Amino acid sequence: MPRQDIILIIGNGRSVLDYSFGEQINKFTVVGRINNYSTKKYEDYVGHKTDIWFNGANQNLKKRKTIPSEVVVFIPPEILHRKGETINHRISKKLNISKEKYSLVPLETMEQYEKQLGVTRPTTGTSSILWAMEIYKKVIIHGFDFFIDSKTHYNENIINKWLIDFGLNKKAGKHNMDAEKKYINTQIQENKVIQLKEYLNP
Repeated sequence: MPRQDIILIIGNGRSVLDYSFGEQINKFTVVGRINNYSTKKYEDYVGHKTDIWFNGANQNLKKRKTIPSEVVVFIPPEILHRKGETINHRISKKLNISKEKYSLVPLETMEQYEKQLGVTRPTTGTSSILWAMEIYKKVIIHGFDFFIDSKTHYNENIINKWLIDFGLNKKAGKHNMDAEKKYINTQIQENKVIQLKEYLNP
């Protein structure tokens, strides 16, 4: 399959609120968003266009009223090993869509991501970048804070933000955020991944 041209993936990091890129974001041909993203009330910062919904079909995932045209699901290898084909029933129920309407990233690919990153259970955000690098010639990212630069998502409610910032609610505990950030930073240095602010203002 020939590689497509360009994708913009918007992470849920709080840093998106530092830039009013909404208008520029909506001009991209393909815009991907992650897990419990929201655009309502944040259009000035993150735009509204959504072509791909990347998610982990996890227990905290909220059902969406509107489903984007493409849905890509990343499940950790250990769970795929354990559940096998039965996982599809759980995903369909969780996303409220039939099996035909989403793509489940295969076990071998998920294992490859773990090997590439040197981590187990990579986040949906990092998995979406690796997935995009295989399919698109140019991968642009925005709002990836890796729970390091900011611990919360831009659309987290005030109480949650407070609990997370004060360490009372642990976020991303199952993930190795330092390793993921290091790997993606290497891809940025090698120009395989481009940050949106650099792309818009070279």
